[in-house]
Amino acid sequence: MPKRILKFTESFKEATDQLMEKDKRVLVLGLGVSYPNGTDGMTAGLKAKYEDRILDTPVSEHAVTGMAVGAAISGLKPIVHHGRVEFSMLAVDQMFTQAAKWNYMFGGDNPVPLIVVIAVGRQWGNGPQHTQSLYGMFGSVAGLKVIIPSTPYMAKGLLAAAHADNNPVVMLLPRWVYQVKEDVPEKLYVVSLDKARVVQKGKDITVVAYGDGLISAIEALQIIDKSVSVELIDVVSINPIDHKTIAKSVAKTGRLLCIDTTHAGFSVGSEVIAGVAKSMVLKHKPITLTTPNVPCPTSTVLTEDFYATKVDIANTILKALEKKTLKQKLSFEELHLAPTITLP
Repeated sequence: MPKRILKFTESFKEATDQLMEKDKRVLVLGLGVSYPNGTDGMTAGLKAKYEDRILDTPVSEHAVTGMAVGAAISGLKPIVHHGRVEFSMLAVDQMFTQAAKWNYMFGGDNPVPLIVVIAVGRQWGNGPQHTQSLYGMFGSVAGLKVIIPSTPYMAKGLLAAAHADNNPVVMLLPRWVYQVKEDVPEKLYVVSLDKARVVQKGKDITVVAYGDGLISAIEALQIIDKSVSVELIDVVSINPIDHKTIAKSVAKTGRLLCIDTTHAGFSVGSEVIAGVAKSMVLKHKPITLTTPNVPCPTSTVLTEDFYATKVDIANTILKALEKKTLKQKLSFEELHLAPTITLP
């Protein structure tokens, strides 16, 4: 069967289209969702097909998310889009206090099947106020399922899985992966919401990543000598974290590298290391790659060294295995423009 190569945004849109066609309870809300290239293309053209269920909204994140929570409680399946994580903070009460707690407050038989889609992370020129991810904040909220799709295949499968789940699900979408391409099945499919994915098997070192960090890790493995055996794990879910899959891998390799595309404090990597430490005696000190503990600058001169590159990741792996490191200079495009690679 010939491959269907789709971008991340195209895959997400296809899943939304198929879910809306399959289930009349699905509606999409958010600023700009009806635009010709709505939500970076993830809702492009859907207004014409589902006129009454693609609802462009005013700039009032709290009110829009609250309306979606009420719709979910009433039996609908709303998908809310927030184009920037910073603006979604205006809806924290609705997500953290209402949606996440409702079922627990009313006997366990009052589900809130809400999906909140939030764009997060780096993008050229977005500077300190619009490059945050806030993974730690979302991951700490009891009652929410929080997932990070890393690839086009996972984007489609996770959106379908979130739709099938009766819990409120927050999907944190790293903008940096929007142009990444991959073979995506046409038929709607579901992947596990709470199970980590072993992207590549190996025996020398376990590398744990997510989102744009996973894409950088995949690129790093392409420039490392094939004699280095790396087990690469996509976290997928940060609430809950699948500690069992990670611990099983580390028990085999004896080494652990966690890649975070945000600050070290209260990070996904910290939680992964804590889980591993609780389950076994580590043979080697765990390693983390994070951003500096300062807001992301706007200038490209300053952002050059802010995020871990494929070369940084490759050399961290090689150092851990006491092998010769690489001397490779990256181009401006590789450092500052979102990747457009096609995954194998």
